[in-house]
Amino acid sequence: MINRSRLILFSLVALSAPCPGQNRYDVRPAYPALVYPDCPVSVAFTPGNPPRGVVALQRGLVHVLPKDRTSSDSPVFLDLRPHLKDEIHFEAGLHTVVFHPDFERNRRVYLSYSQSNPRRNVLSVMTVPEGGFVADPSSERILLEIPHQLADHFSGSMAFGPDGMLYFSVGDGGLRDDPMRMAQHPFLLQGKILRLDVDTRADERPYRIPGDNPFAGLQEWRGEIYALGFRNPWGLSFDPQTGELWAADVGQDRFEEVNRIVAGGNYGWSERDGTERLESRRDQAPSVPASPYLDPVHSYSRFNGDGICIVGGMVYRGSRLGDLHGCYLFGDWGTGKIWSLRPPEDRSARADEVNLIHQAAEAGFNPVGISPDEKGEPLVLNHRGWLGELVPTPAP
Repeated sequence: MINRSRLILFSLVALSAPCPGQNRYDVRPAYPALVYPDCPVSVAFTPGNPPRGVVALQRGLVHVLPKDRTSSDSPVFLDLRPHLKDEIHFEAGLHTVVFHPDFERNRRVYLSYSQSNPRRNVLSVMTVPEGGFVADPSSERILLEIPHQLADHFSGSMAFGPDGMLYFSVGDGGLRDDPMRMAQHPFLLQGKILRLDVDTRADERPYRIPGDNPFAGLQEWRGEIYALGFRNPWGLSFDPQTGELWAADVGQDRFEEVNRIVAGGNYGWSERDGTERLESRRDQAPSVPASPYLDPVHSYSRFNGDGICIVGGMVYRGSRLGDLHGCYLFGDWGTGKIWSLRPPEDRSARADEVNLIHQAAEAGFNPVGISPDEKGEPLVLNHRGWLGELVPTPAP
């Protein structure tokens, strides 16, 4: 099941200072005995003491992470492969696994994955029976299915907020320029971040639309929408100190974005890419003319070698990497680079302190996400099947 091969440590070079300080970082295996046969897409830890962790793989297996990080023991928590036997194209498969904040009482785990025939995003919940730590597939209850008529861009990231609501990101559908302009359509869920109360059923739905959602009760809007104007949000995460929601958004031709998400915010896609008007939209009226666009906190160009596919991301509040405390950490799947960003105090301002903190010394390091472990330390999910950790290297 697991290849216990020796991993090569990837040396990373700091081309500029992280925020703040002058450290260099390596990425080394966080679980040296574990290399999974598939791409890890999500890690999650149960609330409570002691926490239990799982890693979700794209093709449908979810494994328990060992408490002893030197161990090779990583039993199966859930086998979703029977659901996903037809999900073999690029972004399809299992996307995210999260535990309910009150997991110790209700034993609920939430899943986001894709399905075909018809193609769609699926949000569901299962339970973990008492006395063990294995999810029960027969307990699955579907909460939401969103048609996905086009190509890819499922997104499918999830995070519970400090308010107890479930936040769920949905991509625009995948074809060039979002031809149906779904990301800006007020009555479609594609290209949006949703906010759901999954503890309550209402209006014949298996969830409730919170009354304080920005568009709740408006006839021309879907009340589930929390923010709009996204292409393919890759990684939702909350700052555990401030409660702010962050998301990276993968660009089309020009820019990759880091966004600080606010209720009702319109982040511009597919009227623009980054902060620039989309060429195909120059002679067209905006889809939502009364909605001003919010600029990204940071964006980087696809033309200067920084990358082609941004991955989020977490605000670091751990204790081991002091120089990075309070910084948002994000990377790029294409180049293997990872940066730190100091959030500006002015929430509408762009970040002026963004630093490359490590860069892969050779091919083969392709991060697909950066998520906190049970202690708030970053775990870097690598496309090659292993989980990494950031390690400061001694000054020369």
